[in-house]
Amino acid sequence: MSVFKVYMKIAKKNIGIILLYLVIFFGVTVMFQRFAGEEPQGYTTESIPVGIVDEDGGTAAESLIDYIGLSNDVVLLENDTESLQEELFYRNVDYIVRIPEGFMEKCIRGDESLKVTAVPGTYTGHYAEQQISNFINFARSYAAAGFTEEEIASVMAERTPAEVNLLDQGGNGGQTPSYAFFYRYLPYLFLSLLCYVMGYILMGFRRGSLPRRMRASAVPARRQSLEGLAASGVIALALWGICTVASLTVYGRGFLTGGRAGWYLLNSFVLLIVSLTLAYLVGTLVKTSDALNGSVNILSLGMCFLCGVFVEMDYLSGGVRKAAQFLPVYWYETVNDLLTQSTKIAGSVRTEVLEGIGIQLVFAAAFVCVTLAVSREKKQ
Repeated sequence: MSVFKVYMKIAKKNIGIILLYLVIFFGVTVMFQRFAGEEPQGYTTESIPVGIVDEDGGTAAESLIDYIGLSNDVVLLENDTESLQEELFYRNVDYIVRIPEGFMEKCIRGDESLKVTAVPGTYTGHYAEQQISNFINFARSYAAAGFTEEEIASVMAERTPAEVNLLDQGGNGGQTPSYAFFYRYLPYLFLSLLCYVMGYILMGFRRGSLPRRMRASAVPARRQSLEGLAASGVIALALWGICTVASLTVYGRGFLTGGRAGWYLLNSFVLLIVSLTLAYLVGTLVKTSDALNGSVNILSLGMCFLCGVFVEMDYLSGGVRKAAQFLPVYWYETVNDLLTQSTKIAGSVRTEVLEGIGIQLVFAAAFVCVTLAVSREKKQ
């Protein structure tokens, strides 16, 4: 088992890199989970500060103020140009509405528009304008039907905002489970760590006269290869075991009772195989530490940004998503999203999950074939 021992010895020398990437991975996971993991369980309208200059004081004007106040913070202001400009400049209000004298006759029964002022370049002005337009349109309809000013105010006071209920399709109460973020960022750890470790190991076996001594050794080449594969498998399984134990320790009950723990573990194990085969390919191609550092950064960070690890797939353009389909991490994240969003893994969802896992295995087989071809070419 001389080859196996050398593999483990070189891996032990790189324990600092292993620990460093474990710390980075858990730090990134905790950070993103804290800032992006808490999603709202319900739907709430946005409230903005709206300044109102009421020059009318009538029932219809009060009804408009009450209507705006249902979903916004109403700030009553004096009709002074300088003070109004200060309110907008210091962002005490985002939108100012001037209700003219004779509001009922001019704006509801007539066609005159309200004078408004909004902070330039913000969407909040359109939000408040839409609410005011709704009030004016409803009030005009009631006025056309013969309603008095008091009746219009009474009817508008009885109108309530539409109630919105979010469907709990994923069975998580409208929230993304914490462990989903853990498995979402797992490709960064597997790709970076395995590529570095395997790269340094394979470069170590190509230094100096070691390759010639190994070919002249009494240990058959087949056994050397098997011992190398066994050592690589032990290193990869140890990494997967550490991550699995960490997920069970941190998210234990919620993870196990979610009904999808087995699928998450299977998907992560297939990702481990893909990462290991890719690491072998990288280790076979690179010759120096600088080349290894550059290759690992390009592969790990590139795949993570293009395939929905650091940036959610919903924010990626159509062209980027089409290009990402030629990368294995894309299919890993696709399976992860299906597991997160689906209550039960059955029917068409199960088929899509198995397809994603199968495509990852195809990538792993392709990496193995390329590695064998490169190794044969180098020997010749």
